[in-house]
Amino acid sequence: MTETDKVLELAAAEIGYLEKRSNNDLYDKTANAGSGNYTKYWADIKPSYQGQPWCAAFVTWCMAKALGESRAALLLKHYPFVYCPALAAKGPLYERPVRGDVVLFYRKGEFAHTGFVTEVNGNRFSTVEGNTSGASGIIENGGGVCAKSYDISSLAGTKFFRPAYSQESEDLTVTQYEELKAAITAKDELINAMGAEIAALKSAQNKMVYNFIDENMPEWARESVKWCVDSGIIQGTDNGLELDDRDLRYCVMLARALRK
Repeated sequence: MTETDKVLELAAAEIGYLEKRSNNDLYDKTANAGSGNYTKYWADIKPSYQGQPWCAAFVTWCMAKALGESRAALLLKHYPFVYCPALAAKGPLYERPVRGDVVLFYRKGEFAHTGFVTEVNGNRFSTVEGNTSGASGIIENGGGVCAKSYDISSLAGTKFFRPAYSQESEDLTVTQYEELKAAITAKDELINAMGAEIAALKSAQNKMVYNFIDENMPEWARESVKWCVDSGIIQGTDNGLELDDRDLRYCVMLARALRK
């Protein structure tokens, strides 16, 4: 799920929340409804502003809950976003929206209301806004979280702030999962093969080699090896006999079988 999806999914889940007439039942969606501008959004991001208009607080709350405060601060270029003109000053602002934008509604000479753009279809765009109502048009300080839609051609002066969301999905498709699983299996097989190779090399390095019939050679093999050398069965090199433990056993078996 992308950051855009996370934020908009959380915003949509808040549709139907009603502001409270007092500090009671802030986290209940509809209880204690009133026009006092008391909300869980202020309670969570800036309690000292409780009782003030909260459309921008809703935007901040959704970003912070979905992505974390530090990420919200980075995307909004300040924290918390509580005043529409302040975000407008951070820019750049766009004339036309894309999904995930923060809309800054222009009314009576200033940016006066805000929310999230959830969908764009030609000149129409849909939103989820806090502190509005289901009535048509721009309704600031309306008392609830609502989904709305607008025709951009009728909104002179309205602009769109575009957070730099990460659009990389953190979820894997089935195909991606299978590809990742196959890659991990292949790496495991390679690691196991390398481990076996290393073990074999270590074993070869630790193998005992006997070049001479002396005290380093096990006593049980010395007589048989000497017989094999004297009989011409074994001929050494410039480095010596170059016999390992298996060779010693062969010498013993030959000596037992051939000596008369």
